[in-house]
Amino acid sequence: MMLRRAVILLVLAWLGSSFALASDIKPLMDDTISPQMTETVPLVADSLLMHSQIAEVPLVADSTDVDDKDAWKRKIFRHGWSINDTTIKYPMVLDFGVKTYRWLNHALNYYDTTYVVNPGKTSGKKWKIMIKNNNWLDFYSGHLTTKRTYLQLNSDITSLFGFQICGMGLSFTYMINARDLLAGKFIRNRRLQFSFTTSRIFIEAYYRKNENSTVHLHWLGAWHGDEIFPGLKREGYGLDAYYIFNHTHYSQAAAYCFSKYQKRSSGSLLAGIYLSHQDVVMDMSVLSPKLRRYLPNSDTDYRFRYRDFGFLVGYGYSWVFHHGWLYNITFAPSFGYRHSFPNSIEGKKGLFSTNITAKMALVRTAGNFFYAFNFNHEGHWYNSRLYSFYNSYSNFELTAGFRF
Repeated sequence: MMLRRAVILLVLAWLGSSFALASDIKPLMDDTISPQMTETVPLVADSLLMHSQIAEVPLVADSTDVDDKDAWKRKIFRHGWSINDTTIKYPMVLDFGVKTYRWLNHALNYYDTTYVVNPGKTSGKKWKIMIKNNNWLDFYSGHLTTKRTYLQLNSDITSLFGFQICGMGLSFTYMINARDLLAGKFIRNRRLQFSFTTSRIFIEAYYRKNENSTVHLHWLGAWHGDEIFPGLKREGYGLDAYYIFNHTHYSQAAAYCFSKYQKRSSGSLLAGIYLSHQDVVMDMSVLSPKLRRYLPNSDTDYRFRYRDFGFLVGYGYSWVFHHGWLYNITFAPSFGYRHSFPNSIEGKKGLFSTNITAKMALVRTAGNFFYAFNFNHEGHWYNSRLYSFYNSYSNFELTAGFRF
């Protein structure tokens, strides 16, 4: 009995000590672990915030990179654009194109400013508006067969009025035929022209066609007078390209394009190539019986159709005889090979080619205003044992313009 009581007391004592130990441990955990937890949570939060800030750094750098890439666009939008502005940082491909253009522009468009200046650079006036009056005619003369029957014809003058706006290498022209208005009919004369001018190089291409226009016959053998001849048609196209040797002191553009200003007198040798195609048809069967008897034989179909390839050599000179006044004369004959087509007057044949180009200009400049008279003559001479035939195009042009 006593033994059982002793065991019960020992068990109760062990449980009491265990409960006391547990009650002591819980406050200890509250005092030790809780402060550690309150310090650990902020550390974790700070770590997460730091990681989020680190993660945001590349995003900010990427945005800056985008801004740097678009900086050239913002600068152009805010301050305007000039291709010669070297402070603009373009993307790599665009930068290569801009630098190439600058190099070509300097190489092909450099002038000694004591002789030639560019009004677009000195005054900032890069655009021009011009009122134009253009008058042109065709002229034909020569000898037919070995009998040397003389022939001479010319077209009516085609008079055009209109305006032209050009600048930054672009040009727009609108012209109306005054003879259409006066005659009350459509005169079918077509003319297309393209030109490219730098200080060193001049290139001009053209296409002209006269069909059903009024042509006057003035001479045929022993007969001479003024007779309307409806049997002539002409089509021609070609290209002239030449190099200007004294390109730092002499400017063709000052006399014929008005994009430069010649300050002092100067001239230059010109040399280059030319290509030309001419097709002139004269149907003599439309002549009256009175005039047909002056033909050298019974042939009534005369066609001169040929193509030329050759070289041209000439000289241009600009005389500045007073401040604001310029007089230019340019003369450039050309020589080469001529290919006559099978349906031409003498069939397929190789001949020596001779042509001529002559120009003259008188230009007056007064501030931003300028006035000009231009003359241009282009002639093609077909010459063989049986025939000698010269067909030409002449153009007279009056211009009044303003730079802005």
